Amino acid sequence: MKIKSEKTILKLTPESVDIVSESVREFLNNLQAPKKNIIETRLTVEEMLLDFMDKFGQDKEFTYAQSNFLGKPYITISVEGEPFNPLEKDSDDEFGNWSSALISSADFAPTYSFDRGINSLTIRFSKKETNPIIKLLLAIVAAGFVSLLKFVVPAETIVFIKETLLDSLYTAFLGLMTTIEIPLVFLSVTCGIIGIGDSAVFGKIGRKMVVRFVVIILFFTSVSGVIFSMLFSKLSDNSEGGISLKVGIDMLLDLVPKNLVDPIQNGNTMQVVIMATFIGIALVILGSKAKTISKIINEGNSIIVYITSVICKLLPFFIFIVLLDMIWSGNLHRFINMWKPIAAFVLVVAGLFVLMLVTVASKEEVKIGKLLKKMLPTFLIGFGTASSVAANGECSDSLYRQLGVNKRFVEFGQPVGGVIFMPSTAINFMVCAVYMASYYKIDVSILWYIIAIMLCTFVAIATPPVPGGAIAAYTVIFTQLGIPSEAVAIVVTLDIIFDLVSTSFDGAFLQLELIRQADENNMLDFKILKK
Repeated sequence: MKIKSEKTILKLTPESVDIVSESVREFLNNLQAPKKNIIETRLTVEEMLLDFMDKFGQDKEFTYAQSNFLGKPYITISVEGEPFNPLEKDSDDEFGNWSSALISSADFAPTYSFDRGINSLTIRFSKKETNPIIKLLLAIVAAGFVSLLKFVVPAETIVFIKETLLDSLYTAFLGLMTTIEIPLVFLSVTCGIIGIGDSAVFGKIGRKMVVRFVVIILFFTSVSGVIFSMLFSKLSDNSEGGISLKVGIDMLLDLVPKNLVDPIQNGNTMQVVIMATFIGIALVILGSKAKTISKIINEGNSIIVYITSVICKLLPFFIFIVLLDMIWSGNLHRFINMWKPIAAFVLVVAGLFVLMLVTVASKEEVKIGKLLKKMLPTFLIGFGTASSVAANGECSDSLYRQLGVNKRFVEFGQPVGGVIFMPSTAINFMVCAVYMASYYKIDVSILWYIIAIMLCTFVAIATPPVPGGAIAAYTVIFTQLGIPSEAVAIVVTLDIIFDLVSTSFDGAFLQLELIRQADENNMLDFKILKK
């Protein structure tokens, strides 16, 4: 659907606030955005305009614009005057600044900028996407149909098409993912450290919340790693793949970058992660002295996430190429055997969810069936769309209205958790890594598993919240763990199924964890929860 561009100059009056609110509603309706996201966005825009009105007074002119840039719809509100960011909270707020860089890249989240005397607030959106399952089915059907050419054209032609066209396109796509993987990891990790460590961004509750999120993901990934190792792999008995002291020391020392150039030049992801962590910590310590660098990193992260989302739109075409190549090469069994890691992934995620559900229900003294009934709508939206953005509205609404979590706690915890708290995604990466290591008969050791757990955990946190964003993550993880690049092609063909399960369970895990944290901070209404 074509986006209609508009630009209107109004005055900061209550009547203008209503006019802009109605324009936002029509704009999002045309995008077929979820109803709850429309309501939340309208309320956000109204609140921002009222804050501008309080700051600059009534009758001050402002500009409202709505348009589309490179397929990304957006709205912008601009006011001339001294710097004023209505998204910022007081530094002593117990939650901190909810406009943190950690959540500013998510859809329906406003971002602030000040340039040449103009205060600007921008909200970017995504158009309604085709159901990912439909995309997968279309790619499979198309690959199956085109593969029939093998029976009507000469074998030499098939070989020519495969070696000249398919292999070249496959290499080009993986090349694109390899090109962005290092800047993606570096910018995501550094940006995350800046956001988590800045006391002006996260208050006491905010910092505790983020630490809890990371610890739980690490725990779940470790447990799943043990289970997957028993199912698909075993520790190597030889000295090089085993756990000898020398090998262990060498592996640990290899994690330390020798200079700033080698990790990027050689594509050593773990060294990049460590380097990004130290730089992020340094920027946090320096604070305002390095404010410009921090801003550049945040903006660079937004750029690389957008580039990743654009590249990932080619995913159905890439799946078509991979499947067609497998069929013509007689390697379709590789694709078919992927039911094993998928089944293991679903069982482990479901088991951990049941464990967490029983724990929360027991501690909060609420019936399991009642909890499940209230959480089900969010789960179904996530499973049906593979989009956390589509489920955000229902997730926040159910937390506040059905599960009794304080609205202020939801307003902070739900968007931050939606970006950081991805335990199912980390488990997804872990099962793929272990299965592919077993498939390609790679020697693994305890240290290999430790690195895999750490890598899957932090890459899951750094993975951009866009459809297909996991492709870059697979490339990063497999490269670092010594798994052949062709494994990426096999995993990506069924990543849509992994994504459906991950998105739905990540939302469910987040709801349970926010209930627990709200209770610990005396921000849980037990009457609503048990109703």
